Amino acid sequence: MDTRIPTARASKYRIPRSRRDAVPRPVLLARTLEQVAEARLVLVQAPAGFGKTTLLVQLAAALAAGSGREIVWVSLDAEDNDANRLFAALFGALDALDLPWPVPPATVLAQLQDASPAARTALGPLIDALGGRPDTRIALVLDDLHHVTDAAALQLLDTLIARAPPELCVFIGSRVTPPLSLARWRAGGELVELGFEDLQFDLDAAQALCRLRGLDAPSDEALQAALARTHGWVAGLHLMLGSARDRAGLPSLIGPAAHRHLFDYFAQEVLAELPAPLQQFALHSSVLPELSPALCQAVTGRADARAVLDTLFGRQLFLSALDEAVPVLRFHDLFRDFLHGELERREPGMATELHARAAAAETRAERAVPHWLAAGRWAEALAALRHMADGLLAVGGTHRLERWLEQLPAEWREPQADAALLRGLCAWSRWDWVHARDEFQRSHDTFVCHGQTRDRFVALGMLGACHNALGDLARAEEAITAAADARLPPVLQVFFDSLVAWNGVARGDAPAVLAGLSAMADNAALAPEARYPNIVDMSYGHFIGLPGTRPLMARLRQLCRGDRVDEVHVPALDAWLAFWHGEPGSAREALQLLLQRQRHLPGDVMLGISALHLHSLHLAAQGFGTEALASIAQVPGMMTPGYSQGWRRTYLHAQARLHWRAEDADGLATLLPELVRPRSTREWPVLDTGAALVQGQLALLRGDLAVARQWLERAVVLQGGGRLPAFMGDARFALAVCRAAQGEPDAAAEALDEVLSEAIDDEGLGLLLEPSGRLYPLWEALASRLRCPPAAQARLRRRLSAWQGESESLPADTMPLEDDPLSLREREVLALLAEGQSNKLIARALDLSLHTVKRHVANILTKLALESRTQAAAWWLRR
Repeated sequence: MDTRIPTARASKYRIPRSRRDAVPRPVLLARTLEQVAEARLVLVQAPAGFGKTTLLVQLAAALAAGSGREIVWVSLDAEDNDANRLFAALFGALDALDLPWPVPPATVLAQLQDASPAARTALGPLIDALGGRPDTRIALVLDDLHHVTDAAALQLLDTLIARAPPELCVFIGSRVTPPLSLARWRAGGELVELGFEDLQFDLDAAQALCRLRGLDAPSDEALQAALARTHGWVAGLHLMLGSARDRAGLPSLIGPAAHRHLFDYFAQEVLAELPAPLQQFALHSSVLPELSPALCQAVTGRADARAVLDTLFGRQLFLSALDEAVPVLRFHDLFRDFLHGELERREPGMATELHARAAAAETRAERAVPHWLAAGRWAEALAALRHMADGLLAVGGTHRLERWLEQLPAEWREPQADAALLRGLCAWSRWDWVHARDEFQRSHDTFVCHGQTRDRFVALGMLGACHNALGDLARAEEAITAAADARLPPVLQVFFDSLVAWNGVARGDAPAVLAGLSAMADNAALAPEARYPNIVDMSYGHFIGLPGTRPLMARLRQLCRGDRVDEVHVPALDAWLAFWHGEPGSAREALQLLLQRQRHLPGDVMLGISALHLHSLHLAAQGFGTEALASIAQVPGMMTPGYSQGWRRTYLHAQARLHWRAEDADGLATLLPELVRPRSTREWPVLDTGAALVQGQLALLRGDLAVARQWLERAVVLQGGGRLPAFMGDARFALAVCRAAQGEPDAAAEALDEVLSEAIDDEGLGLLLEPSGRLYPLWEALASRLRCPPAAQARLRRRLSAWQGESESLPADTMPLEDDPLSLREREVLALLAEGQSNKLIARALDLSLHTVKRHVANILTKLALESRTQAAAWWLRR
């Protein structure tokens, strides 16, 4: 499969060449440029053929020459009609600016799939990057936005414009009024609007057009008549003035439908004037969104395609130049639509063959898919989707993949194993494990029937992972057994090694966990492409603290680079290892990096859950119990419905663990009814261990020692068959406390010895999460009875004590490690605002315009979720 991030043609980002007969509009340009300095958005909205693109090209040239703005151009088309694809195009255009991205842009793009609050927040790194070079002003031109009708895409665009730094101004060309916050920006004086009445040609413009086209100057009366009939419509004037037909018989035509009728009326004459070979070339190449020599040669069969393109462009045939050197041209939408209709009239059905030729000539699967679909070549389209799926899903292209799959006829698509596999991967990316399981099962069975062994094991690996996630551990083991008998190559075996480890955790089979991790490291080293998602999925804390896992997890970490879009979770693995096995300073640094990554990628559910979970443990270890509970309490709200069904109570146990550490019996009692109810078929057996443990802990906190001992002894037995140290406390420690309280020091020492020996051997710090008010007195009281070497105990105590010293050496309000979301310039503005300075004084101090300061203040309030300058000042002063 192709794992490269899908990219658009470079010509998509090139400013079209200004036509030789483009009429200068100095008055309109001057008026617009005057207003741009204070604008968020410049909207050029008019029906087709009114010269929107021409005006945007002229504005871009004037801005680049006059104000030195960086011009970023995106020519949009129908394939950009979803949030992820729209922003993929935008990111591709911005790539040339070398912006100071806080995280790789591809990792941000993976979060932009809808208009959810998380996706809108995920725009933060883009906004920071755009404002990261205060001396650089950027004009972002989105031409032909009418192709984008997807509500989520437009809502995200609206958020971007609303939160854009002062360095950015967005220019939009569209046939329709986009559903953006135009009224708000209009009221704030931040919107420049140009409509068809601004773009209509008057007599002077019509005369200039005649001169530029080398036409005999008609009388003013004739031009006025043409203007009256076309209502200043630029495309209509181009055709009428170049036509030999009698114009007197034409009716006055008004509205888009009438414009199309008039265009087709004259375009027929324009096409007829071409020699027959050129007519055919134009008709056949109209299936291409962009006309390059290579693609035109493939579609038309003409070896002289480059020369023909030069000839057509020289004839002013409603073509714009996207790249003069190659050349790459594009038909005007109106003329392309006319050619499509004319092709079907002259050669019915020919378009499907031409699309097939275009698809076969494309070098990237993403560009070939629309042609294969238009050609009705379903098998080739599905093969291309399978080839590109990994790369597309890695950058959040789930909706795009599903949209293309839906374009395959249902009666053809349903029996296809590849289609089921792709639908399963899309469902998996949303943690919809039930749907994913059904699709993977369907694809697996079909691959088996067709003898496709390799594909069968791809599907089986994902199917086994679904079974494991859904608590069907026996079915997961069946998948493992099938793979063990097959002697798979490393790239496939890694999936099953991962499954062995996860299944071992679920069943409490410690040897299986270690064997799976070890084999996974061996095979991943031989097949680095298998790192994602297998190693990355190890970064959620489930393996942390299990005896013997530390060196294996560290080895897996060394195989990851962490700079790839599909390895964004690597900082989580670093942070978990540093917390459980490291020193406070390095652990805090690793956590800080994780929290920064999580802030930049708020749409990544698992990264967010892992960060909040680990942050809560850090806070608890340092004595900030209230803050720790506030952190872990956010986790259930982040879970998708599919994920929540199997994992919600596991994270409630992590919350219960914090109440236990704080010796908060009332808080623990509040969670007890939820934690002790029988587990569902989708939940792992380890919840039985947790249920016994929390009942024993609560009884111990309430002083009911007999009940506590009964539950804790049961929990110790269950713990031997299944543990999640990062989520639940150690039942042996609680049992040691209970036995000591019952006057049985030898029995208490026996239980505590096991806990200490394991911590010493594994260099783990799980004891940080036990109640310190019970740990150290018990340790002292039992010191003479413990079998662990005193020197090893002393080293462990020093390591635990280092965390207490760390918390005492830092101000309490810094302990939650709040990540600062503001840019450097925004911090400068906020510092002066907190001193009581007005916007005018801030503008003077920082040498900024008043409008720029207002934009910065608005962005500060948005990023900090505050409502007033007073609140912003208080936030700054607290820090």
